[in-house]
This record gives sequence, structure tokens and C-alpha cells, in this order.
Amino acid sequence: MTNGTQDILIKHNARWLMDIAADAMLIADAGGHILLANPAAERLFGYARDEFTGLTIEDLIPRRLRASHGDKRASYAAHPNSRTMGAALEILGLRQDGGEFAADVSLSPLGEGRVLATVYDITRRIRLEAEQARMINELESANEELKNFAYVISHDLKAPLRAIGSLADWIAADQQDRLDAEGQEHLRLLIQRVRRMDALIDGVLRYSRIGRIHEAATAVDLKELLHEVIDSLAPPAHITVTVAPGLPAIRAEKTAIQQVLQNLIANAIRYLDKPQGRIEIDCTDQDKSWRFSVADNGPGIEARHFERIFQLFQTLNPRDRVESTGVGLAIVKKIVEQCGGQVWVESTPGQGSTFFFTLSKNIR
Repeated sequence: MTNGTQDILIKHNARWLMDIAADAMLIADAGGHILLANPAAERLFGYARDEFTGLTIEDLIPRRLRASHGDKRASYAAHPNSRTMGAALEILGLRQDGGEFAADVSLSPLGEGRVLATVYDITRRIRLEAEQARMINELESANEELKNFAYVISHDLKAPLRAIGSLADWIAADQQDRLDAEGQEHLRLLIQRVRRMDALIDGVLRYSRIGRIHEAATAVDLKELLHEVIDSLAPPAHITVTVAPGLPAIRAEKTAIQQVLQNLIANAIRYLDKPQGRIEIDCTDQDKSWRFSVADNGPGIEARHFERIFQLFQTLNPRDRVESTGVGLAIVKKIVEQCGGQVWVESTPGQGSTFFFTLSKNIR
């Protein structure tokens, strides 16, 4: 095979590869004149194949950028190398109809001053990046507003609420003889609802802090932690809380795991309706994670409520019958999911409920 035949074969193969390529490809000479364009370039720029041969590279960029581009092209011709121009430059392409698009351009020298330019339309990527930046900015603004909201709640709402509570307690203590049964009941409801509002504000503040305040993960002795949690909750005498033997020491943020266990156990205590209540706490090794369970023999939950109970402010019983803010299980769900775990409930009405959650062993 002669050298001429080999050259023809190489050019034929190169043309075939360009024709089937999904990306726009152009071959230009040292003066920037376009020698060859593939079908993808026709679709991107809007020119027919034979129209490209009368154009230069500068014809494919906006007029305002052409003068500076000539200097850059000359600099590249002096030191040709394979590189992506978009890595350091903001590049715009110009279509035949005058439309502009954001582009990345990869350059590969072909010898004798010729260059293969592969052009990528990155308009969609730029839009997605801009949208991502906008969403991040909105999220940061929302977080800042949430912090400010939490500050307002803790300072501007709790102070007058405490004053109302103190006044109601004073009336209940000093004016009780002057109130009839109906007046005393109204006063009792007032005090109860003031305390509920105070607890609700505390719950919202705790919920808002999740994910913003972190502590270092440490080895947590579950047996010791559960003893502290149960002791602080002081279950009524008719409720027995059993902790499975041999619980491990796990690696976790102690305060976070304490909040989760405390809310689940407190929830079980609050709703237990049996003369002899039972709460059983266990932990199972699942290779890469721990699975915790808090089971009770309470009233149980219908399956249609399984998702709802983990939503903020949702309760299944009237608040005047069972005192609850509807925040505890929402806190559990948020903490567990931010730790990469899952939380769910299994229950049969009348036979009790078991709340499960998982925690990865890879927390650092």
C-alpha cells in the first residue's frame, strides 16, 4: 500500500468517525478557516456542510468577542496542545440565526497548523448550575430566617407566655374560693393550654436546631444512656420499662440518639392505656447498621396513620384528652434521616405498637 493510499484511507476513516460522532466537530487551518464540519456541527450551528467551508472560526462566535479570540487562536497556534478551552474561559457560540449558546471547546492539534475543535453546547448545564446556585441561596436564606424565627419565638413569645402562666397560677391559688365550678374549669383549661403552648414552642425550637448544631460522634453506652433517659421520664408505677440485656456501645452523637430514644419512650408512656403497661427496648446488629426498637402494649395505631404520625404537629387524639405537641415523632424522623437511617412503625390496633429506627455503624 502506497503512502498516498494510506493518507486517503486515514482521511476517509477520520471523516467517517466525525460523521458518526454525537458532538459537533470542526477542523480548521492555521488561519482559522474551517476545512471540515460534521453533521453534529451542522445541527448545532445551523449551517449546511458546504457553507462551513466559507467561514472562519471567528464567524462562529459573537462579533464582540472576535478581536480577542484572534489573539487567543494565534497564541494556541504557537504552542498547540490538547486542552479544553472552557476550563479557563467563558465561551459563547453563535448560530446562523444569530442565537448564542454557552460552550465548552476541546482542541486537538492535527499537524501542519490544523486543529480539531470539538464543541459542546453547555447551555442546559449552565442553567442547571444557575438553578442549583439559586436554590442553595434560597436554602441559606430560609435557614437564616429559621434561625431568626427561633430567636423571636424564644425571646418575644415565651416571655409574655410565662407572664400569662404566672398570672393564671396566681388566680388559681388566691382566687379559687371566688370561682364557681365552671370558672375553675375554665382556669384549669387556660393553665393547661398555656403550658401546652410553652411545650410546643420548645418543641419547635428543638426541631429547628436539628441539622444546624452538631456534636462529635463518640462511643455511647446504650445501657447507661437508657438508664438516664428512663430515670428522667419517671414512668408511672403501673408501667414497666424493660431494656434488653447485652446492649452494645455504639458510635453516635450522644445528644441526638438521646433525643430519639427519649421521644419514643415518652410517646409510649403517654399513650399507654392498659392497667399494666409494658415498654420493651432492644437493639439488633444488622451488619452495617444497628436496628433499634421500642415496643409497647398500648392502644396501637391503624395502618392509615403510619405516615401521618411522623409529620410535624400531627396527633391522633384530641390534645385536651392526651397532652401532646405533635412534635416528638417529627423530631425522631428528622434526626434519624439526617443520620442516614430510617424510621417506621409496625402496629395492630388494640395490641400495641413497635417503633423501629436504624443507625449506620459508619458515623464518624
